Amino acid sequence: MNPVTVLFFGSQGAGKGTQVQMLIDFLEGKSDRSIIRIDMGHELRTLRDTGLYAGQLTGEVINAGARMPDFMPIYLQTKKLVENFSGEEHIIADGLARGEDQTRGFDDAMKFFKRDDLQIINLVINDDTAVKRLMARGRNDDTEEAIRRRLAWTKTDVMPQLELLKTRGRTIHEIDGEPDVATIHENILKALKLN
Repeated sequence: MNPVTVLFFGSQGAGKGTQVQMLIDFLEGKSDRSIIRIDMGHELRTLRDTGLYAGQLTGEVINAGARMPDFMPIYLQTKKLVENFSGEEHIIADGLARGEDQTRGFDDAMKFFKRDDLQIINLVINDDTAVKRLMARGRNDDTEEAIRRRLAWTKTDVMPQLELLKTRGRTIHEIDGEPDVATIHENILKALKLN
């Protein structure tokens, strides 16, 4: 199997984390390649918990439900790729490309690392579904107010990045995020031509 390069989009609560994990499990079963997973939410929460000054400031942004300044995700994703990527691995990314600079940064990295096959999965759900799902998972930064703020900047800041990626020649697959997880997973595999 050729290496797969996928960037997941979708509002909070769309099930990206679940679908990323299901795709990783699928690839691990079908391929002997390693997988580099870039989960920016996880990277930022890890930084928050370091005790560093940058971690403290990152925590403040997370708690406010605000968008991280572009330089930090660019730094974290670049560091992960530079230190771990040998050219052979699958790359599965989630929580990146939240602003124009981040989008160009990730897309430029994929071009630099000769990953011309980058594909984007955009999981589409409505806001009420997102709020219901996020409130149910019970993370302490998931107040309804913070969730609705994040959903608002997803529309204004994140979704335009799909257009930017299209203009850069990337393939965008719109996937309905409302059905059950198994159906969504099958639809993702079909879109990526993996089943």
